[in-house]
Amino acid sequence: SIVRNSTGLAMADVSAPELKEAIADVRSDATDTAWCLFGYEGKSKIVFERKGSGGVDEMVAALDDAKVSYCLLRVVSGDQESKRVKFVFIAYVGPNVGGLARGRVGGHKGGVHELVGQSHVDIQTDDKDDLTEAVIKDKLAKAAGANYDLGSNASGYETNAGNIKASAATNYKTLEKESNIGPVAYETFARPKETPVDLGGRPMVAAASAAKANTVMDWQKKS
Repeated sequence: SIVRNSTGLAMADVSAPELKEAIADVRSDATDTAWCLFGYEGKSKIVFERKGSGGVDEMVAALDDAKVSYCLLRVVSGDQESKRVKFVFIAYVGPNVGGLARGRVGGHKGGVHELVGQSHVDIQTDDKDDLTEAVIKDKLAKAAGANYDLGSNASGYETNAGNIKASAATNYKTLEKESNIGPVAYETFARPKETPVDLGGRPMVAAASAAKANTVMDWQKKS
């Protein structure tokens, strides 16, 4: 039987076992599978169509401009010092898709997304230019709040840690010279002789040991 939501729209049927198998394949670290693509059989049944290991360009080439497709894409971002696996959920509504089919996407996308599971970025578009590798990595970087590709280049990775350390040391030395705290200066003159005084401030002519012996505290007087 067809399950419908509160508005009477048939909910997406995601019961096909091939769907979960494809999702697990993409999420597995033990396989090279980078994406999987789902389509429709009828108006509400979601079915597995394709998967591949060729990355974003291969996935986009498999999209049909006359169909609605749902994809899970695996992206490895970062550089040699910090590699991270990210997942992107995509709802592609081809520019040649009819109005009724477009309308069903709003009611079906949530069910498909729930099946697919956690994703770092969600994209719904009818333009393949929104699905280039550069655009997707930019969205992932913004979603993470950092750009993990800093320091990378097409010819290989080159760390900039040495230059950063040298620059920091130079700046520190410059600031140190400008500081109003000078080096420690030790006294070079002979200090005058000081006369010891007792607790009352009177000059003491006796040795310290004798002064201590002759000092009587109040509590000693009372005893």
